[in-house]
Amino acid sequence: MDGRKGVTVRADPDSIGWTGQRASPRAPAGGGGPGNFKPQGPQLSDSPSILQQPLIPGPMQAVPAPTPHNPPPATNPRSLGLQKSVQTILVDVSITARIIADGNDRSIVGAVTDVSGLPRYTAPGFNHDASGNITSFSGKFTWKGRVTIQTKYGPDANARDVSCYGRGTTAADIQNGDITLGFHEHCHRTDFENYLSSHPLPDPPIMRIGMPRSEYEQELDRFKQEFDAYQPAMDQYSHARTDEVGHTKTTARQTGNCYVHQVP
Repeated sequence: MDGRKGVTVRADPDSIGWTGQRASPRAPAGGGGPGNFKPQGPQLSDSPSILQQPLIPGPMQAVPAPTPHNPPPATNPRSLGLQKSVQTILVDVSITARIIADGNDRSIVGAVTDVSGLPRYTAPGFNHDASGNITSFSGKFTWKGRVTIQTKYGPDANARDVSCYGRGTTAADIQNGDITLGFHEHCHRTDFENYLSSHPLPDPPIMRIGMPRSEYEQELDRFKQEFDAYQPAMDQYSHARTDEVGHTKTTARQTGNCYVHQVP
């Protein structure tokens, strides 16, 4: 799942009232509320200020003054252990998962936290008798490998940038000081880890000598459908929880605007 570098605007010290609240340009000196207000002395900030904007909507009144935000959470490379293991005379399944260190990719914009994809599987052929019952399999059903979760940053972004949309822009995230792009991607990694934990990988097809070939073929079809649906469902799970909250990804795409973070 991807994230984008966001936008910041520096809050001019002259817009902070004696109450410690960030006030509207129309507020009286010292606090929020309607009225006529202008800064005492020239504006010295080199960055865009809320006072340089002609009108500030109501929600800008009586908002706590911005405070320094938290650094992005460090990625913790580690094994997530065995996700699926089935060992029988006809089945050999062993799937593990891990989180690896962040990387860089010059081909992407912003950041992407991705799952490497489920390892491929192989299903054996079979022989059957005149009644259509399986008399032997040509080998084992084999599904082995490792799922890898990794965050990568493009040349235009890094973990310390602010988040454009989704996590990092919700009211709770802003209040807690968790507004970085690295925090946004951390949320995607947590989503994927939680999904693997709470949604077991598909069970391999049931296989036994003497079963009707139609039953085995139905089992193979059931497994294939669950296999094909697993990663899209995991992506959607993370998209809903990390991209479509706060200033949503949909809104950012439709408007072309990132959330504007007020920083000290």
